[in-house]
Amino acid sequence: MNKRIFSTVCGVVLAASLFTACGGTAPAGSSDSGNAGAADSNANAGSDAAAPAASSSGFKRIADIDAAALKGTSITLYTHGGNRVLGEEKKDENGNTYRDESYAYMKHVAERFEEEYGIHVDLQVNSTEDDIRPLLQTNDPGIDIYTSPNWSIEEWQQYAIPYCTLDEAKELYGDYATTMVNDGTNVYSLMPAKTYNNAVVYNEETIKKVGYDSIPTTQAEFENLCQALRDAGIDPIAMHRVENWPLSTINDFANYVAGSNDAYPSMLKSDEPFSESHPMGKTIRMYTDWKSRGFFEADTYTDFGVAMDVVGNGKAGMMLFGAWVVPQIQGRCPEGTDPSVIKFAPAPDFGKGQYVMASAADGYSISKGCDNVDAARLFIEYMSEDAQYLADSGYIANKKGVEPIVPPLYDIIDKAVEAGTCKVLYTYATDQNSINNENVLTEANLLADVKYAGNLFDALDVTKQPDWSAYDAQVEKQNKAYVEAREDLGVSWQ
Repeated sequence: MNKRIFSTVCGVVLAASLFTACGGTAPAGSSDSGNAGAADSNANAGSDAAAPAASSSGFKRIADIDAAALKGTSITLYTHGGNRVLGEEKKDENGNTYRDESYAYMKHVAERFEEEYGIHVDLQVNSTEDDIRPLLQTNDPGIDIYTSPNWSIEEWQQYAIPYCTLDEAKELYGDYATTMVNDGTNVYSLMPAKTYNNAVVYNEETIKKVGYDSIPTTQAEFENLCQALRDAGIDPIAMHRVENWPLSTINDFANYVAGSNDAYPSMLKSDEPFSESHPMGKTIRMYTDWKSRGFFEADTYTDFGVAMDVVGNGKAGMMLFGAWVVPQIQGRCPEGTDPSVIKFAPAPDFGKGQYVMASAADGYSISKGCDNVDAARLFIEYMSEDAQYLADSGYIANKKGVEPIVPPLYDIIDKAVEAGTCKVLYTYATDQNSINNENVLTEANLLADVKYAGNLFDALDVTKQPDWSAYDAQVEKQNKAYVEAREDLGVSWQ
């Protein structure tokens, strides 16, 4: 089927956000007190090494591709980052919503690519991975590249061709390569930038209204800030609870609670991973306790765009997400508001010290149905060498030989890391433990749609006097299901 006709049939669904999907970190169980932002932004800069030999993945650098032979062809890229295709949603003086195409960074880079190479990139927007799953399941040639959804390793192996080997990625991206989606041998989603993962994105003007100039560094002080915002009629933390995926931030916050990067896979070690004795269980209960105290939105936001809007306009104080969301919220600030009021700070110290997660970012995968693989690779490699495009998107270029541009949004965390008050943890590397944990959660029917957190978070009914009995019963139920699934699969921590 002609790709343009196919795309028209599928339609374009507006996406609210682009979030980072990460497979793991350097090496499993390790941490790094170095700066993942400005302090190490030049770590991989310098003269480019000789291109690695082609592997079974078919990996090629730009110089290895016969670009002239591809002129006049086209590829289709599906992304859930609709803001980078259509521009940020804004409102005019009459309150009418419009798209500011100056923020359509992916559209702009695709236009530059077509001008240089004569290859057209058809950009399509999908809201969730479910929108593209049927295309990938049938190896439909109507989808060549797609941005990273939250899938298990098995699904990546099923739907994406290996982009390169892990060793090839390490040659170009250093230890950050291990945080890309990989199975220990092959990388399935090339992530050409680096970023800080889930921390605190906040509106500085809003927290100043309740007497705070910055995000507190301890849990007790952070909760006092949330209470002050709630007392002032301001939603402390905007989440967008219509869907479960925002609860996946719990995985990183559990690392901050644990003081290590392995809280999620280390569930394998415990017979009670959802109890407070384990970092995952403790963190899910902390989030649910915040819910019971009114720290999340009082009224359900209709979509994630609204959740970003309320932080931008000051009706909510903050979000618990990664650096990727900062430029999107900045683009949604009301006319006349300085976008720099939207800032990014480390999460507070939950008892083990103050940490921030760092990982590779901005993932692109080539589908198994792609019928123009060289053109797809050429475009991904082209984006990986466009430091301004990556910086505009809220990331830091990380490819060897590419001079990075560090967005100002990293300033607060960079300074905290440089001062030694905040330590960096790399996202946990994909290994057999992480794969086994996902398999156990899948077997227990808890992985899909982040049910392992969502079921617990929803068990507490805040319309009544807080009663944790239903929550505790759900904890017991999930602990039992997890252990039974682990025994059925015959896996354990290695």
